Amino acid sequence: MIRPNSGFKGFTIVELLITMLVMGMVVTIIMNFMANGLVNSAIQGARSDLLFEAQTALDLAQNDIRLSAAAEDDNRWQDANAPSAPSNLFSWHSDGTTVILATAAQDNAGGILFEDAHKYITVKDNYIFFVRSGVLYKRVLAAPVTTNGTKTSCPAAKATANCPADKTLLHNVKSFSVRYLNGQNQTVSPPDARSVELSVQLKTTKYRHDITAAYTTRTVFRND
Repeated sequence: MIRPNSGFKGFTIVELLITMLVMGMVVTIIMNFMANGLVNSAIQGARSDLLFEAQTALDLAQNDIRLSAAAEDDNRWQDANAPSAPSNLFSWHSDGTTVILATAAQDNAGGILFEDAHKYITVKDNYIFFVRSGVLYKRVLAAPVTTNGTKTSCPAAKATANCPADKTLLHNVKSFSVRYLNGQNQTVSPPDARSVELSVQLKTTKYRHDITAAYTTRTVFRND
């Protein structure tokens, strides 16, 4: 209990207002610091997610390259959905943004199909990796052999039971590039390549920030 003449005068309204103002500023600074920390953490997480997606997609493509014989200049089988179809059903071209693989065809049991078994020359399907509207796709053009267990694929809008949708590998693609290299690491034409280098850059926007990630992989052909 405070005695009447103890000298305690309490706080003035001005002092209370100043104290409340200072405390409000401190709380605001702390909250902003915590919010920025959370946003930065979320951005780093989103960037890690993009990188993981890029690695996963290119690893799938890498496996197809490893099991293929070579890259081809153009598609060897007709494609009703080729870039210049219907006037040109052979208008896919391996270049700096598209790669066409020649891959051994298999029957429904997974057995390799041969054109000439004595010379170990296999029937070849085409696997085509390309980007449309920021999406990396894989299209399959199956060799027209009755025992082929693979089906030609189509754009999703045209997919049917006999022509399944192209495989979607990756979204948010800002750029996709392909290099064809020989054994001396020199750039060569697709059919002369010993290996293929794929590079992708992804970009998305979250929390009002542009987030990017890039990944590159290089794979040697089996060359059967």
